[in-house]
Amino acid sequence: MTPASELTDYAKLRRLPFYYGYFVLTATAVLCGVGAPLVLYAAELGIDKDRIGLIGGILPFFQVLGIASLPVILHFGTKRVAALALIARYLFLLPILAAPMFLDQPDIAFLLIFLSVVFYAVGRTLSEAAATPWSQEFLPRLVRGRINGNIALAYLPIALVGSFVIQRWLDSQEGLERFYPVFIFGIIAGIAGALCLFGMPGGKPRPAAGNWSKSLSQLRTPLRDKNFLAFLYSTGSQFLVFSALNVFMLLFFRERLGISSGQIVLMASLIHVGSAVGSYAAGWFIDRHGTRGIRVTLQTLQIGLVLGLPFIHAGLPAVEMLVGLVFFLFGFLVQGAMMAGNVYMLNYVPPNERESYMALAYSSDGIFGGGLTVLAGVLVQYFEFNSFSIGLAHFGGYEVLFVVGALLTISSAVVFAQLKEEGGTGVRDFLGQFSTGNPLRALWGIQQSASSTSEQRRRDLAYHFGGAGSTLAKDELISALSDPSFDVRHEAIRALGRLPPTAKAISALEATLDYEGLIELQYAALDSLGQVRSRTSAAKVATFLSHDNPLLRSRAARSLGDIRDATYLPVLRSMLTGDADIDCRLAAASALGKYGDRQSVDALISTYCDHAADANMASEPRSKVVLLAISKILGVEEKFARNWRTEQRMPGYCLPGLLTKLAQTLDGNDSGRRARRSALEAAAAELGSGPTPDSLAAIRALRTDLLKSGHANAPLVVALIDGTAGLDNAHPALMILLAVAARQALRPAG
Repeated sequence: MTPASELTDYAKLRRLPFYYGYFVLTATAVLCGVGAPLVLYAAELGIDKDRIGLIGGILPFFQVLGIASLPVILHFGTKRVAALALIARYLFLLPILAAPMFLDQPDIAFLLIFLSVVFYAVGRTLSEAAATPWSQEFLPRLVRGRINGNIALAYLPIALVGSFVIQRWLDSQEGLERFYPVFIFGIIAGIAGALCLFGMPGGKPRPAAGNWSKSLSQLRTPLRDKNFLAFLYSTGSQFLVFSALNVFMLLFFRERLGISSGQIVLMASLIHVGSAVGSYAAGWFIDRHGTRGIRVTLQTLQIGLVLGLPFIHAGLPAVEMLVGLVFFLFGFLVQGAMMAGNVYMLNYVPPNERESYMALAYSSDGIFGGGLTVLAGVLVQYFEFNSFSIGLAHFGGYEVLFVVGALLTISSAVVFAQLKEEGGTGVRDFLGQFSTGNPLRALWGIQQSASSTSEQRRRDLAYHFGGAGSTLAKDELISALSDPSFDVRHEAIRALGRLPPTAKAISALEATLDYEGLIELQYAALDSLGQVRSRTSAAKVATFLSHDNPLLRSRAARSLGDIRDATYLPVLRSMLTGDADIDCRLAAASALGKYGDRQSVDALISTYCDHAADANMASEPRSKVVLLAISKILGVEEKFARNWRTEQRMPGYCLPGLLTKLAQTLDGNDSGRRARRSALEAAAAELGSGPTPDSLAAIRALRTDLLKSGHANAPLVVALIDGTAGLDNAHPALMILLAVAARQALRPAG
């Protein structure tokens, strides 16, 4: 299909039911035809483990023919080749029904099954080598992860019911003929799935490219792509682990735990449950964060699962439930990781070269999953008869296989973590989302936000995301910045300020600053950028220091105080003394306090005195803003705030104690110090519900001792005493600050 005739995403989505039908029916056919029933069928025929491994490995091994099939696919078209080869592959399974006729000749029985599977594998290779690049044509890019997850969920009930029926049937019947209905049903389902492919769009032939020489020349591009070659190793080694364990876990539990074939088939159905849940969860994360983070996370958990398998034995309590859990986790972790690899390939491969890239990927998976799975069978067979011990650990064939599988998974995860992915979240950042805030609460809210919601509900969800504090919800909040409701947008901006900072969220908040005229949204964005302390946003925030609106000027000053970029200290100092608006001057005072700017102390003291001498009711709370800024510069903010809050609740409760503690710093034989100490103690004893001239004079008398102190803050405390000398009736807040600051400056070091 040429770019000019490319279908819209809407048109592609309308055809997806055919894709779901193809996938579900084909997976059902695999469940009945070449899954656990075939492995158990071969075991009951008396075929050795190494030969069973050969049968299991043949399927992926023939994927190496994917490259050879490239000219055929290009010449006849991906749709036609995928559908016709799929029909042929299930017809090739019919000869396995004759295997029980040769029970006394196991070599012939093996050869019959082997040849059927070989021809089945050839048809499978042609079909999947065509369908894989074709899927890039009809799957919308933005929802590929979600579609794969939905497919797994759609297949889940069929897998469960099918596995249950197979288990009941196999355990209730005798003889090898009981496998026949299972195989026949699988063949019919596979053919029905092939017919669904004819309803899918695209897949037209490209005859000009369908010749051997041109096809081989097209392989040069992917073979020179080092990033893609690294991807091939990672996905191939993961496929090898899946292929080998998918076969030998069944035999491990059957032989070591004595579980019947029917029970194992039923338990193995939990692989499909895990695959559905894992695929859906992985798909959801992939569409939001890319593939690397979720893939490496799932593979890390795989390693723990595989290394834990040797510790499962028949003596464990509820061992059958444990085995079922293992199958579920195997499906969840492995299928989710493999789906991440598939989506990565669909997103990474250039559309005009998809056949060559994906044929190479399909073939390399066959080399790993096919040829090496055969070696896995040989490995198990050899070490079952040549086991060894290391310390207390005993290693038979299965134990060696599990250790090798864990090592391969480690290498696969390490390589995948290094791949290039445009727009994808890195592994560390992805995992970091689960270590901040409440990720479960955030995930719950994300699911709720996808449903129909009212304006109030959307606003509540935005508030909920801010409270959860997890960056998992950042995309929902960023999307809410475009909500038609002003209140929802405002709440989303505020919520982003309560999340750990991310480049994406900061960029969205900076864009909100350009909403000229929407002052409340700009104000909220300035506040949030200050809360996340985005130093990269300092310049953009600083432009609002000269804004005509005093509300935005004051908020920009406070946010710069949170960001603490020293570049803007001069303009904040100028604002403190020169801005025409009183709230802007107070905002500058607050910002300078956050900076800890010692050069501003004199100007702050002067500002405080102006408010303290003003009879306006608003002057008293404004003056405390300045005192709080000074306390931050002096490093006594917490003590000042705690004592002031207590004094405000219970007037006269804190100040006497502070004066007493301050008096205790004046030890020594100096008569002047003793006199000043006595004055402080007397003032403390007489102090009622507020400061008195005596108590204020007793503190100011400490100026001499402060001048002799070697503490770095002593000169600033002296400046505070001198600067407020004209205030005869000091507010309790000033007394508290003087008391805690003087005590800090007079206390002996250490």
